[in-house]
Amino acid sequence: MNLKDEILAGESYSLEFKRVPNKDRIKYLKTVVAFANGRGG
Repeated sequence: MNLKDEILAGESYSLEFKRVPNKDRIKYLKTVVAFANGRGG
């Protein structure tokens, strides 16, 4: 699956779209880490 297909498929367990990164850097990084640790990370 290529990037265009991923975008067209929409959000999923391992993909979340953001219009603008969270201004609270710590909260943003916690979200990134949570996704990285998903399914046994």
